[in-house]
Amino acid sequence: MAKSNPSSANRKPRKPHPDFPLFPHAAGVWAKKVKQRLHYFGPWADPEGALKRWLEVKDDLLAGREPRAKTAPNGPSVADVCNSYLTYKKASLASREITARTFAEYFAVCERLVKVFGRNRPVADLLADDFQRLRELVAKTWGPVRLANEVQRTRSVFKHAYDAGLIDRPVRFGPGFKKPSAKVLRLNRAKAGLRMFEREELQAILHHSTPETKAVVLLALNAGLGNGDIAAMPTSAVDLDKGWLDFPRPKTGIPRRCPLWPESIDAIRAMLADRQPAKNPEHELLLFLNERHNSYGTTAKGMRPHQGIGRLFDRTTAAAGITRPGTTFYSIRRTFQTIAEGANDLAAVAAIMGRSPHVNDMGAVYRQRIEDPRLAAVVEHVRKWLFGENETK
Repeated sequence: MAKSNPSSANRKPRKPHPDFPLFPHAAGVWAKKVKQRLHYFGPWADPEGALKRWLEVKDDLLAGREPRAKTAPNGPSVADVCNSYLTYKKASLASREITARTFAEYFAVCERLVKVFGRNRPVADLLADDFQRLRELVAKTWGPVRLANEVQRTRSVFKHAYDAGLIDRPVRFGPGFKKPSAKVLRLNRAKAGLRMFEREELQAILHHSTPETKAVVLLALNAGLGNGDIAAMPTSAVDLDKGWLDFPRPKTGIPRRCPLWPESIDAIRAMLADRQPAKNPEHELLLFLNERHNSYGTTAKGMRPHQGIGRLFDRTTAAAGITRPGTTFYSIRRTFQTIAEGANDLAAVAAIMGRSPHVNDMGAVYRQRIEDPRLAAVVEHVRKWLFGENETK
């Protein structure tokens, strides 16, 4: 494992010699593509170690087999397990089963495991005290919600190792390596306060927005969209003439259909009138491009995918004087849910937001569609809340 997103000062190294079989990947590791799958073999700083790892698994990979750990008598190391896990997740990313943002989060978890436990530490040597120490380190940096996510992702790394046959028994994490309790999470949410925007705050944000930011904010509030939705949305998802959005939610794959406000349509048209061509032809189909004319899902200068949307929004909130803790671009999605419920049609709200049905909600399983007038009533309720009764007539 190596550090992800190396800074511009750490330029890609050259191969140690012309016949070196690996190439320097932008994530800071030596890599090789075998049978359309990308595999990682160690950090730039250790080309010989990466080459050794490649030679150990070369025959298995070329034969299309999952490599078996061949590293030590005590079994696979932490780095072996992490590399196997990331190779598996990289395949999921290539097949679009997960997003680039999700892969970046998995990468960060593996990076932390290698840093805390040691890359050559045998997994069989890990004890409950090790995981307790890991949890304490994470808890010092992040709050309960992030801690819960980190615990779950760490568990998934070692579950993969067992399921893939890298280790012959499940890892024992100990009683201390658990998610924060539901009570702690509730108290944390209460302490953070409301994580939504009020009407006056959104109006101030729109007043200080550039044409692009205005289009992003209005579309997000119009349809309850998040960062990932905006970053992945193709231009074909919006029919500006008929005034509809048709776009499955990238996170869940659930179909989503939503009427567009006149204000959203006007803002998108204004943004498109000044839109520069994409640098990457593959990004030309996207509705929104970042300041470098690339996809907002493109990682640059140590920034994780979709953080560009947040950075664009943060500049606008700062200009508008909106600095309330706990509010981010994703708070717009929370605002939509909160206000839209006032339309008294929760099924239509869920359909617009592309949420997965609750496991016990059989109505959502049997329901085949939501009629357009119901969808229109929900978004019009939010529109009247934002602009006022008189201004929407």
